[in-house]
Amino acid sequence: MATETTNSPYHQDPSYTRSKAPGILERLGVKYYRRLAKQAGIGDIENTRIHELASDEVMVSKARAITLNGIIIAFAIGVLTTMVTVWVEWKYQHQLDTYTYYALQGSITLLMILIEFAVLFWIALVTVHDLSHLTGHHLADDDPLLPGDDAVPNLLARAALEIPDPVVHYLGIDPLKFVSTSRLFLVGLLYKAKVIMTSVAAKFLFRRLTGKAGLRMGFTWIAAPVTGIWDAVVLYRVAREARLRLFGHRLAQHLIFEVLTPQFNQKLSPKAKEGAIRAVATMMVLTQNYHPNMLMLLSRFCQTFDAQEDCTYDDWQAFLNILNEVSDTERYFLLDLLSIAAAFDGQLSRLERRYLPEAFGNLTETYMQRIKTLKKLLLTGQLHAAKQLCKLNFQPG
Repeated sequence: MATETTNSPYHQDPSYTRSKAPGILERLGVKYYRRLAKQAGIGDIENTRIHELASDEVMVSKARAITLNGIIIAFAIGVLTTMVTVWVEWKYQHQLDTYTYYALQGSITLLMILIEFAVLFWIALVTVHDLSHLTGHHLADDDPLLPGDDAVPNLLARAALEIPDPVVHYLGIDPLKFVSTSRLFLVGLLYKAKVIMTSVAAKFLFRRLTGKAGLRMGFTWIAAPVTGIWDAVVLYRVAREARLRLFGHRLAQHLIFEVLTPQFNQKLSPKAKEGAIRAVATMMVLTQNYHPNMLMLLSRFCQTFDAQEDCTYDDWQAFLNILNEVSDTERYFLLDLLSIAAAFDGQLSRLERRYLPEAFGNLTETYMQRIKTLKKLLLTGQLHAAKQLCKLNFQPG
């Protein structure tokens, strides 16, 4: 597949390419997100630093309230639009001829689907915008920490609309090197079909369980709360991913600007600097995705530590070799960094659970627990506690 290099005035990086430009849904999402920021009067305000944000208790409470508000609206629109289509079936199925009935039912169903998707589109973007305001992400312009033309509005628009992150190529690092093309196609196909398949399976089950027409019609109404619950789950997933991206983005900023300072970097040997790049690059491979939080760290390390174009940074064995070549204190630094990167996407993959113990050694239990705790803190919004867990102090654990 041909690739095209992005053209961003904020962050030109010849090592970065992406397979596709932002699609129409992402562009619409970004446009509406920036419109919300403009309406709120915060689009040009400088972003807030972590120590200036509210306490973890306040952040958690507000994040839950924002998420719950979105869930309620998503549930309501799912129920209401489905009730309309069920009512049409109940009212006209036996009163109209077959052609007229199906024409009416098809038109009403299509209209309700469009309304449902439009409201979900709106409430998802409002939810992620409110969460971004909570975390102090005010600027709606490009982000110099992200390579190419990505920015926080793009990250959140993709989260809100459940659009996969773009396939990117950065210094030859391939997060999908262990994923077969056929598996990617199958996962994408199942993802697109899940709502339809859920609805069809539910209706088929209801009709099989009820033999009589009256009972069957009664059970059809169950489709309304089922659809509402499904839409609520979708909104919850959107809010969860948005929280992860926002809190992780804020944490990555903290690491880049306040921890990995020039004075700190001067303490590192050339091998440790190479190991820092490899730690993040290999984690992208083990997580098997292009999560922007990890891409931010990788991009900054590559710039700061003069990454080589012809080096294979996503080689896990090469990273393990570096762990054996650096000093004990630098090894602890690299293991700390590895555990932080592992938590940034909010989950532990099968490959991570398999390979990480090879790096952690006799500290496996300690670091795996640290990853789980940090992941939980990011997802719940306990940013101050997460910050305390992200110390790179050259100490074990």
